[in-house]
Amino acid sequence: MRIKTITRKITPEVGVKLAGYGPDDVSVAIHDDLLISGMLFDDGAKRALLLSYDLLGIDACNIQRIRQACAAKTALQPGDIVLTCTHTHAGPHTRTSPGMPLNAEYIERLVQESVAAAAELCSGETVEVDVLHYSSTSEESVNRRVPQPDGSCRSLFRDRKALLPFATGVTDDELALLLFLEKGTSNTAALLVNYAAHPLSGHAAGRMALTISADYPGVIRGALAEMGVACVFTSGACGDMSPRDFEAGFERTREMGLSIAREIVKSCADAIHHRPLHTIPAPRLKTSSVMVELGMRQTPHKRLPLYAGMEKVSLELQFLALGDVCFVGVPGELLAEPGLEIKWHSPFRKTFILYNSTAYISYLCHANAFVGGGYEADTAQVEPRATLKLVNAAVDELFKLKDEEHPR
Repeated sequence: MRIKTITRKITPEVGVKLAGYGPDDVSVAIHDDLLISGMLFDDGAKRALLLSYDLLGIDACNIQRIRQACAAKTALQPGDIVLTCTHTHAGPHTRTSPGMPLNAEYIERLVQESVAAAAELCSGETVEVDVLHYSSTSEESVNRRVPQPDGSCRSLFRDRKALLPFATGVTDDELALLLFLEKGTSNTAALLVNYAAHPLSGHAAGRMALTISADYPGVIRGALAEMGVACVFTSGACGDMSPRDFEAGFERTREMGLSIAREIVKSCADAIHHRPLHTIPAPRLKTSSVMVELGMRQTPHKRLPLYAGMEKVSLELQFLALGDVCFVGVPGELLAEPGLEIKWHSPFRKTFILYNSTAYISYLCHANAFVGGGYEADTAQVEPRATLKLVNAAVDELFKLKDEEHPR
């Protein structure tokens, strides 16, 4: 396997409106840069790209546009280019939402920067690497859906922090890594990190709420960069996963990021020490995608403009396999529970969920979430059965990919 990594700044200018909260949050400062973090994979017979964006989410039409433009520039197929968003709430409007207009000028810049990133990845020198997988845990997140005695649910937001001791729901604590070591050495060429927690540790009241930031993923990347290690961070299924101490300011953001970075460093050391257990021998690349037709639902909140008036929608699941590890790109804000279902039922040794990867369709909830209610269920755009359909389709495709790799 050969790889290459890049980072490319996509920080907007101060004064841009920020996505994720109200429609009129105008930025007043930049705390840290937003990035495209990209990685090229090349197994000698096939190439694929993974681009991770410090953005809330991107509409399906613009995801397709970026993939097609990158493919035209690199001679790859659009299906070999996988996008994902970390979901920072301190970046520009890059998805269409009621009352929050899409920043069309920024989208044009984003397409250009994406093409430039892809072109850079596909040109010049690559590094031959050994690929290792490793999973540890980090307890920096909680399930923000808090069940009440009557069976209803309240979502844990800033005006409900007193509910934090009762936030005992299902969490995905896995801190999943791919280590890329220079061939035959213990030198870390790059890391790919996957963790499920909304990047909103720093969005406190006042000036901090109006400051551009990548949140804790930026701290993780920065800490590893100081050690000379390139890191591509990807968010897992964090639709109902919040930082344990959320919206607490940038000092807390730094603490959270450094806590996770320390665990990453320890994980790398252990993986290298027990290298034969964690090595993926001669990983082959495979890519695929499937379309899943889902019903839309009536919601007390406004329908996302791109889906207004629609009774059904076809959404894409995208897959990128590296040997016995597979990434599953999902089309919105998948909750932790169905994300875990995909992981549990996957025939791959390790499965990474890529958040807001193929579309932005708001929350993808398990059916029981609609019974209890709460913000995620109230604002969900698709029917209660929809996420189960996505989970089943994902698992079916994972088995298909696995059988192609190791026919029974």
